[in-house]
Formats: sequence, structure tokens, C-alpha cells
Amino acid sequence: MSSVQAVPLTPRCAKILAAREHAVVEVSAFNGFFTLRAIRSLLEWATRTFTGVHVLVPGVELAGTLVARGLPSGAALIKARSAANNTRNRVIRVLEGMGAANATVFDWNELAGNRAYRRSRRELERLAAKDAAFRARCVAAVLPSVGGQELTPEQAANALPFLLAGLPLVLNSPAILRTGSSVFCHPEPMPLVGELYAGTLPVSRSPHQGFVASRPAPDPAPDPA
Repeated sequence: MSSVQAVPLTPRCAKILAAREHAVVEVSAFNGFFTLRAIRSLLEWATRTFTGVHVLVPGVELAGTLVARGLPSGAALIKARSAANNTRNRVIRVLEGMGAANATVFDWNELAGNRAYRRSRRELERLAAKDAAFRARCVAAVLPSVGGQELTPEQAANALPFLLAGLPLVLNSPAILRTGSSVFCHPEPMPLVGELYAGTLPVSRSPHQGFVASRPAPDPAPDPA
């Protein structure tokens, strides 16, 4: 069984990790890191480590990223739905194989009726529309997922919803998922995370929210013959 390297982003994140109360583990689509082995290792670690686990899979906003890359909207929606369903099914199969009773699989589209989520997302969308500096940081954050040197206004409009849909869970998953504290787990710090946790953006995270870079540890090198 592979171990996982879990690196808290800040000392405060380390304290929240040590409480082992709850984790959100994001499993992305179109990301070669998330092999079946990696998913299994991460979920084994998370379900053993935390009292409760929510596994986040992509929502329909994934289609906007594909449109920004140049795919027609109809084809983008079909491809996004297929990728999201495939990701969810892989996660469910892994959890069922482990017999994990403390894990829930969800995407942010399922939070449409959640007040805390809606409030956070609306605030992020308002800032992205009204605050030029914040919007510029968001556009820079989605550029790597779209590609190219810079985004046109149309590309940015298509790609930003994917970022803004996920950020509430990086900022305040305890309020959204009704837990005392939580860490958001991803293989590496995501775009904007460093700035969010340093307090240099016009949005604030919950003091009970942490971020942990988590990835399976490399297999040990074989003993020399």
C-alpha cells in the first residue's frame, strides 16, 4: 500500500490537518496525475486519516474550459459530461472496493441549494466582474488550463466559471459541508491558493479551512543487486 506525502501550506493548515476531522479530496478530469493507482492511494490515506471525507469531482463548468480551448460548445458539453461521469465512476469503484463508509462523492453542481456555497460563489463572481485586479489574477490562474500566451475576453468568460465554482470549497468547506474544520487536498497548490492563504486577495478564507498538498509517495528504489 503506497503512503501519501501530505504537506500543509501553512502552520495553521498543519494544525487543522493534525485535528483529522475532515478533508475534501479533489479528483480532476483531464489530469494525467490521477491514475487509478493515485486515486486509490489518496482515498485510502484520506479515509484512514480523517473522520469524514468528501471527494470532489468535476462539475459541468468543465465544458467552459474546453470551449475556451476551441471546442464547439455542444461537443464540449458532451466531452465534459463524459469525463465528469468517468471520474465519478472511478472514484465510486475505488471507494466501494475499500468499503469506505466515511466518504461521500459530490460535485459543486450538487451544491445549488447550499446557502453557504451560493453566497461564496456569488461574492467571487461579483469580484471577478467588478474588481479588475482580482479578475486579472483569476484570468492568469486559468491560463495554464487553456493554453497560449494570453486569453481573449471570450476565452476568459468561458474558462472563469470553472475556477469560481471550485474556489468556495478552498475558502470555506467547513461552512458548506457542515464540519468544524477541513483541509482541501490536491497534489500541489492550485492557482490563487498561495495568495488566498497569504491574505493578499480581496476574499478571505475561514480560519477553520486548511490546504494540504497531497500525493502518493514514490515507490522505494529496489535494493541494488
